[in-house]
Parts: sequence; structure tokens; C-alpha cells
Amino acid sequence: MSGFDYANARLRALKSRLLPRAALEALAETGSIRGLLLALTDTAYRAPAQAVLAQAPPGAVEAHWLAEALRVDLLNTLGRVRGFFSASDEAGPLAAVVFGRYDVHNVKAVLRGLARQAPAAEIVASTMPIGDLGPAELARLAGSARVSAALDLLATWCLPLAQPLLAWRASANDHPLDLAHMEVALERWRLLDALEAAEAAGANGAALQRALRREADAANALTALRLASMAKRSLLDTQLFAGPGFVPVALVLESASRPSVEQAVRAWERTAYGPALTATLPEYEATRRLSVFERALSRLDQHVLMREAIEDALGIGVLLAYIALKRNEIANLRAIAHGLALGAALDELLAELLLD
Repeated sequence: MSGFDYANARLRALKSRLLPRAALEALAETGSIRGLLLALTDTAYRAPAQAVLAQAPPGAVEAHWLAEALRVDLLNTLGRVRGFFSASDEAGPLAAVVFGRYDVHNVKAVLRGLARQAPAAEIVASTMPIGDLGPAELARLAGSARVSAALDLLATWCLPLAQPLLAWRASANDHPLDLAHMEVALERWRLLDALEAAEAAGANGAALQRALRREADAANALTALRLASMAKRSLLDTQLFAGPGFVPVALVLESASRPSVEQAVRAWERTAYGPALTATLPEYEATRRLSVFERALSRLDQHVLMREAIEDALGIGVLLAYIALKRNEIANLRAIAHGLALGAALDELLAELLLD
């Protein structure tokens, strides 16, 4: 597939540097944050690990320093990956759609920060400027006096993603802005806009179409399970769901309307997500944490992406799989650091990781 040859060859080289399961398990056994950092100096994370070690006095390494170093590593890596794609060929526009999700992530991070009156520097540190909004634009947004002012600024930049936000603000009239609903509106717009672009690409965008629909299904499933856990039918609202996935909205609403999480999961039994959700029920019953379902759905999607990357070796599937694997690796490393900082037992620490 023209345009993907160079980028996908580079991505396969980067993929070979990801840490295997055995390496992650060994890192979890290092016993301390400093031990973890020293072990990381023998991996592809040598530079961020050394940077943290250089700034920390002996015996006083903080987990959040490593978390920030890993965020910068992810930012630099994905920024480099975006450079693999040229806007002048068929690969470029599809890659831009993939990286466009970070603009939405960043706008949501800014709006959340402004809503709780966080310092601008703290807000900027929670962003990932990989999309079209660069560091300068995000800094200006984060410096807004309030959420409404940030929306006005987005509107003056004539960014497409401002449309759903302005529409939601207009519909709210004189009521306080509901950021949760606003974020769902923004995600729904992103998925619809990305699907339109993927469909326009024809066969080249098929893998991206499927990935977007799975993403919508996962978001809808988690929202449905959360509503079921609250057992409040009065909160049911189609505007709470991302759509449009493979699973019909009627089934999603049926799941959300059930009186318990266990019964809500049963509504998904005949879908592609049924086995993963059902198999996770014992863990949920033991912990009562909805996050276990999120991890199960993430693991399922990662496996599908890996399979499709092989089937779509000359297409966008390779990029989708690499980003998922890299993000998961960063999340695992952060979880290891957090667990070590809390003195968690090895089995508890490993249980928090998303491993193949």
C-alpha cells in the first residue's frame, strides 16, 4: 500500500524495542523505585531513567518523577512516529486522524484543569501535544481565566473540535457547564468525524474504521456498567454514550437499565465482548472495581489490533497496534512504580499490569 511502506518499516523497528512480558515481570521484582530506575537503564528507557536518577538525591526518588519522565518519553516517541508519515501521500491523512485523538485528549485536560482552577503549568503538564494543537496553543488555552473563555479562544481559532463544545454550551443556556456531558459530546464528535475520514479512505481505512467502532463499544460498555452499578434508571440518556459502535444502542441502553453490574454484563453475552466481560465478573465480584472491565476490554482490543497489524501489514493497522502497545507499556511501567512506592506485594503489583 503506497505511503505506508517507509512508516511501517520504522514502526516495526520501534516495536522490536518494546519490553517483553518477562522483562516487565523482572522490573516488578526490583523492590524499589531506585532499583526500578537502575534496571531501566539497561532498556530502551535508559535516557528517562538516567534523567530521574540525576535529579534525585540518594534514597529520595519519587514515583511521580518517573511518571513525568515516561510521559515525556511517550510524547517524544509518538511525535517521532508522526514524522514517519507524509501529508502528501495516502498514509498522511489517515495517520492525522489517528493522532487527532490527542487534540481531544488535550482539550479535555485543559477544561478539567480550568474547572478546578489548577495552575496553568500543572494543566499543560497533563497534555500530550502530538496533534494539531502545539505547546504554544495549549499554554494559551491553559492560561484562560475560565472554561468559557477557553471555549471562546477555541472558537476564534476556527478549529472543528470547537463545534461540539460550542453547541453543548449553547444547549446548556444559563445552567452551569456540565463537563462530563461536554466531554462525551466531544468524544462523540471525534468518533463520527474520524469514521467519516476512514470511510472516505475506502479499503485503506477499513482497519481504522473497525478500531474506532471497537473504541465506541468499549466506552459505551463501561458507561452502561457504571450506570448499572448506580441502579438509577432516571440517569439513562443516549447523550451519555459515545456511539456509533458495532453494538446497537438499544442493547447498550438495555444493559445500563439493569439493576446490577452482574446483570448488565449478561446483556453483552452474545456480542464479541461477552466472553471477556463475563470472564471478568469473578474479579469484579471480589474487588467491586469497574476498572477491571476496562482492563479486560483493553486487553481484548490490543489482541485484535495485533492480529490486524499482521493482516494489514502494509496499512494503518501497524500504526494503531504500535500506539496501543507503547501506551500500554508506559501504563505498566507507571503501575510498577506506583506499586513499588506503596510497598505492594509482588502478586498485587503484577495483578495491576496489562500483560499479554
